[in-house]
Amino acid sequence: MPKHSFKGGVHPLHDQHEGKTSTSGLPIREYIPDSVDIPMSMSIGAPAAPCVKVGDHVKLGQKIADATGFVSLPVHASVSGEVTAIGTKVLLLGGPTTIITIRNDFQDEWTELEPLGGVEECDPARIVPAVQAAGICGMGGATFPTHVKLTVGEGKYCDTIILNGAECETHVTCDHRLMIEESERIVDGLRAAMRALGVKRGVIGIEDNKPDAIAAMQRAAEGREGVEVMPLFTKYPQGSEKQLIYSVTGREVPSKKLPLDAHVIVINVGTAKAIADAVIEGKPLISRVTTVKGCVKEPANLRLRMGTIVADAIGECGGYTDEAGKIVMGGCMTGLCAPNDQVVVMKGTNGILVFNEKDARSYEESPCIRCGRCVEACPIGLNPYLMKHLCDKGDLKGAEANNVMECIVCGSCSYVCPAKRWLTASFKNTKDAIMREARRAKK
Repeated sequence: MPKHSFKGGVHPLHDQHEGKTSTSGLPIREYIPDSVDIPMSMSIGAPAAPCVKVGDHVKLGQKIADATGFVSLPVHASVSGEVTAIGTKVLLLGGPTTIITIRNDFQDEWTELEPLGGVEECDPARIVPAVQAAGICGMGGATFPTHVKLTVGEGKYCDTIILNGAECETHVTCDHRLMIEESERIVDGLRAAMRALGVKRGVIGIEDNKPDAIAAMQRAAEGREGVEVMPLFTKYPQGSEKQLIYSVTGREVPSKKLPLDAHVIVINVGTAKAIADAVIEGKPLISRVTTVKGCVKEPANLRLRMGTIVADAIGECGGYTDEAGKIVMGGCMTGLCAPNDQVVVMKGTNGILVFNEKDARSYEESPCIRCGRCVEACPIGLNPYLMKHLCDKGDLKGAEANNVMECIVCGSCSYVCPAKRWLTASFKNTKDAIMREARRAKK
């Protein structure tokens, strides 16, 4: 097995599948919309509760919604201007979500900020509370609240913090560009997290198909205590937490356990940059870099304000070149299909991919030919063929007994299946059904 890699996985290296070359060399540019629809739920956990009303004037970065629990995050204004509506909107998952609409006055007047100072000099005890107050969550797509991840419970410890710069997801290049353009700030965020937890080792893992990002991060890491950059073998899903931990440390996260049970915490490079912004400048998380490409005239890596409507972001890229058959939020392997182009950019939105009708068409399933490629590709070591059989039967208990809940829904099995079986979709639907049954049983 190659050094710094893991078992299983796939190699979507042909550019038709990986799709990174058209945007990996494009510098980040900012787009500021006329108005934003900011959701109250942009992370895993309870939605925030609005603390402003229609007609209020808000400043940039002002808190507009309060967290409603420990696993919840406050929400901040991503533009300055007038609150014009508080209503609901259907986004990617579930039913309608509460949103706050703000009409931009383009003054970008910041609310009063409370910076802690340099990451090497500030009080370590104040770092995690600052991360929580800034509304920071995982920006690689999982959106787990970062302050929860950095809260180490009794009897547990962390000896290594890994920054995830693998960016193995197809088409997406926002982290690649961020590592080139904001490398020092990313290292600042890593050092802040290390000091907050008293961790001595920080590793920045980057796939070796990004030599320019590796070089930039190596320069930024020079002289920073305990920080190292580790080139990783390019293979999907190298950026998945369990696979990344194994590649970097050789440790396996136990079944049904968290990375902390392997004494590791994994943070996305974009999240690290947001941590540094919160500590050094006191700024909350109000924008992110997102790759926009596909059937658009000018593909780009855009810095977008939270709540930017997707149609506006596409307009900033010159508009559509063809009728949109499908809009995917994220990459092709793990992204979610949007119901329309009125959904909005949230904290986990790393990509907006537009496909025409031809490229968006779904394949018909054909019978399994028992080739075993899905078993070979699974990075968790599961048996996708057997799980699919149980899922199609509706046998939730059988699927759970055969570890469907361990599936990371990476799509590797579906990618290699010559019969075009809808493996990953079946596993996701079954996992959702099992969780619904578990919630019912608790009532």
